Amino acid sequence: MFSDVGPLLAVVLAVVALVIFLIPTYVAFHRKVENRWLVLGINVVFGGTLVGWAAALALATRKPAVQQQAA
Repeated sequence: MFSDVGPLLAVVLAVVALVIFLIPTYVAFHRKVENRWLVLGINVVFGGTLVGWAAALALATRKPAVQQQAA
């Protein structure tokens, strides 16, 4: 199936796959999520599974906790 893929196309596909794989990490760091390093860890370790990738994305996109100001 992919035996006739050229080296340039293989590199382009690998880069695209890596970018898609790291979307949760990018979102977490861009939004400055409190647990962004946890998102990175989950994304790298479990991101190969759809469940791990979805969990990392869910952590990266959830609303931050509202902090109460001292009166």
